[in-house]
Amino acid sequence: VCLTCCSKEAMVRINQICHKNGVKFFSGDVFGYHGFMFCDLGLHEFVEEKPKVAKGSSGLEDGPEAKRARLEAPETTMVKKQLQFCPLREALAVQARGEEAAAALQKTAPDYFLLH
Repeated sequence: VCLTCCSKEAMVRINQICHKNGVKFFSGDVFGYHGFMFCDLGLHEFVEEKPKVAKGSSGLEDGPEAKRARLEAPETTMVKKQLQFCPLREALAVQARGEEAAAALQKTAPDYFLLH
């Protein structure tokens, strides 16, 4: 489900229905030069490609084997991962007061507060 130009209440209500039923949810809007985008993918599974670490190379060798190793494409392995996305209501419920919030607020883009 993709939403734009909706009230915050409508976005929260529709996201709750989507989250409960395992439906992917995207919402966004633009206000002049500023905008926001939110996505709730529920439990999102994906595959990440990781390079394999070469064994036994000390870096001091300078023979034909070392040159061949540098020319060959590095081997990779596929790693399955999961991320649990939070619903919009939880994302908006972040407290902006207190000592713990002070550090988080310094890292928060000002555009976040447009939605509120």
